[in-house]
Amino acid sequence: MAAGDHHGDRPHVPVPGGPVDRFAQRVRLALADRQVAERLAEADVRAVLELRDVPDAALTLLLDRDPPMVVAGSPNDAAPTVRLTLDADDLDRMLADSTHLPMAILAGEVVFEGAVRKLLRVLPILRSAVADAEA
Repeated sequence: MAAGDHHGDRPHVPVPGGPVDRFAQRVRLALADRQVAERLAEADVRAVLELRDVPDAALTLLLDRDPPMVVAGSPNDAAPTVRLTLDADDLDRMLADSTHLPMAILAGEVVFEGAVRKLLRVLPILRSAVADAEA
């Protein structure tokens, strides 16, 4: 995807059981915990995740509101804090491995625009919440 070419402005209907749908379900499960939701709502992070290997697929972590949410597509009502372009496999790895996203960014496998550090600061909270919810 070329820089500035953001297909995420169009809603993507995830394939049931596909990587976008699975990631969204896992995050929603974690956000069902009120304490987790309250902590993440304070993050003030709006992260758009665009998948380069799934045409027109994107989802947005809205950790800038109470309650926080994950939605399909890239809402255009406000600019994202960070926009990541990654492969579908990276979604599950993001929630499973604390070093995956930073290392993938350093290796150039995940491209970002914006304040990625804000997302990296709250990702451990989300990762832990997902692990707890799935335990």
